[in-house]
Amino acid sequence: MATREPVECPVCREPTAQGQQLEDHLLESHSKPELASFVAAETTVPATGDPAD
Repeated sequence: MATREPVECPVCREPTAQGQQLEDHLLESHSKPELASFVAAETTVPATGDPAD
């Protein structure tokens, strides 16, 4: 049986545990304020350009 590679979390850049769904990782490992800040930052990047510039 084939197994899937862990997915990298876009918030902490760590791989999820083997067999763990990304949604479960996000709910268990990150607070609501942390997730809200991440989403807000991601939605403002296209409007203002690359933050690395």
